[in-house]
Amino acid sequence: MESSVSHQDSYLQYIKQSTPNIEVGSLSRITNILENTSWENPNSSSDWNNVAVVALSEAEQYSDDMETRSLYLEMAFDALNSGLEVEQHPLCAAHFALVHSMIGETQRAIEIAFNTFINTLHVAYESTNTDSQYLVYLFPKQQGLSKSDYQLTQTALYRQSSYQQALIVSSQVLCNSQLVFYNAVGRRFLQLASQVIPESASIALQLGISSLMANEWEGMLHLHRAKQLAPYSSATHQALYLTYRDLNQIETANYWLKFSQEFYQKNPQSPDWQWTQIEIDNAFTYVPFEGLAMAVEPSLRSIVTSVLIGEGEWFEKEMEFWRHFIKPGMTVIDVGANAGVYTFSAALQVGSSGRVLAVEPFSSCVNYLKETCRVNRLTQVTVCSGAASNFNGTVKLLLHNASELNEVISSEAAENMLDAPFEEAECFTLDSLCEREKIERVDILKIDAENHELAVLEGSNKILSEMAPVIIYENIAGSKGSNYQVAEYLNKLGYQLFRYQPYLRNLIPVKSLEDIQGHLNLIAFPHK
Repeated sequence: MESSVSHQDSYLQYIKQSTPNIEVGSLSRITNILENTSWENPNSSSDWNNVAVVALSEAEQYSDDMETRSLYLEMAFDALNSGLEVEQHPLCAAHFALVHSMIGETQRAIEIAFNTFINTLHVAYESTNTDSQYLVYLFPKQQGLSKSDYQLTQTALYRQSSYQQALIVSSQVLCNSQLVFYNAVGRRFLQLASQVIPESASIALQLGISSLMANEWEGMLHLHRAKQLAPYSSATHQALYLTYRDLNQIETANYWLKFSQEFYQKNPQSPDWQWTQIEIDNAFTYVPFEGLAMAVEPSLRSIVTSVLIGEGEWFEKEMEFWRHFIKPGMTVIDVGANAGVYTFSAALQVGSSGRVLAVEPFSSCVNYLKETCRVNRLTQVTVCSGAASNFNGTVKLLLHNASELNEVISSEAAENMLDAPFEEAECFTLDSLCEREKIERVDILKIDAENHELAVLEGSNKILSEMAPVIIYENIAGSKGSNYQVAEYLNKLGYQLFRYQPYLRNLIPVKSLEDIQGHLNLIAFPHK
């Protein structure tokens, strides 16, 4: 494909955008690699690698043109395949794994990255050859890096040994290919990455949070390391504050609160430091999310709190679809809103001319939702306290340590769980809710009801038949496996199921029930 700028200019532009504080010496070295690459007739693994990296950097420029982005990505795939045919160089393999990870082929990405990592260790640490003619591509999540991780980026880009570069890229792929960083596998990969990239504040922060979520209190060490690496990071300060608060070490927690309030004085308009204005005994804290101050549980036991502090973003790939599909003026229903990641992302997209109904049965989450609406003046959001179901009445709610796992259960099940913590809440059909709220159209419906999705749909007959919204629903709830009943129900109503491919923003049709296995969420479109 023809490019409007030369290969050298394209990649240098990409580097300067990604790392504006790049050192002159590093930039000179990259320029030398670009000048010595055979672009027209690549014949070595380094040539093919560099062709692929430049194609990937150019693909980044086409955020609104998926056809062109797809063509550049295909160029990168072909170049990496050619490079691996010439020589099984680990940096080509690491970039190959990275591309798989970008488009959501996580299992394949992990397999390639882990094998590459293991097979590269010996030569990376024992070889005396430090001359490298290989360019390195930054994982998209690393773009817009905080100042604390400039050092990490430059380490990956400019470390002289291509084998050490391969270890860095592979470890980044392993960390970013995990659905969540806080489970046992994610923690294992973070520990590995922290050894390879000890300069990374973000890895230290995530490793600390992940360890603490597993009740490994030594995770505090990683948080303090993150603080040393990123002394001005709000996320690190807040993680330390919440950790000592969880431990009931109130004096130390207050130290971090008071210390961090100084940063708020310098940045009073930034949502990053809004949490410092809340008293230590409050029932919520704020985390920054899409430019908002979002109220969440003030504990790292909460998945939402931990993920948004650790990553600054929600981990589900369908969030990309959500943001691009929702337009100003739309009407959105979020069933199982929890603290409101989907709700408030939608609120920003629909604007003042649209509406978002956040349906949430658990009282603590309802309070978080209302507080976020209040502090950010989101009048387009209506918080609907109660559980969506297939009847109007009341239901039993089983409470878990993490509110994201709370669930509606039957009265019969509740009788067999006498010692378990419960709440009771109103329940209603979505049809009755729309009637009550005078909703005449629903453009998109999201359902995350911990295996209660079928009942929600059964109570939405009028919505589905007359309004025909697009539906995003949770296919896998905890350890319960794929939700075949919902897939069959939607198919009978004439909906076509899709799984989402990130980065390229593709909707891939689900052709059989077997195709839904392993996919956390599915997207259903009504047949036109």
